[in-house]
Amino acid sequence: MFNNDNNRKEYEVQMLLSDGRSVDGTLMIPMSSDIKRVLGGDSLILEFKHKDGRESMIAKAAVVEIILVDTAASEAAA
Repeated sequence: MFNNDNNRKEYEVQMLLSDGRSVDGTLMIPMSSDIKRVLGGDSLILEFKHKDGRESMIAKAAVVEIILVDTAASEAAA
């Protein structure tokens, strides 16, 4: 589903969605970008990998809050 994973940064996150669900997993962003730029950018979707390995696209409009779970590990992976 996603482009080449070697061209992606991964951020472990917990997201609260507008329907009340909370999802845990990995937010995938382009290597050439950063999380703030992706969240504020023109794209309407976020690429997300759930803890169980399922991959999905989540509409930014459905996201209420994003919590970075392990900032140090996420930055080290970048």
